[in-house]
Amino acid sequence: MHQYKDHPIYGIGFRGPGKKWYCRGLIFDSEDKVTEMKRLESDELSFATKRKAEEHAVKLCKGWIDEQSGESDHAA
Repeated sequence: MHQYKDHPIYGIGFRGPGKKWYCRGLIFDSEDKVTEMKRLESDELSFATKRKAEEHAVKLCKGWIDEQSGESDHAA
């Protein structure tokens, strides 16, 4: 679990067909920390390793949070 701007975020890598890894990002509410606010998935992109998929998912989460707060650039 990572924390970004008071939101708990998770980057999940999961195995898909052809031994490729795909990513899923989960963003939770900053107030109660248990309510899922957003689930992000990228079926178009695949990764060679689980770690790379997880890192990309965290990046997607940070980008979504920044968009919601009106920021366009975020630190990776």
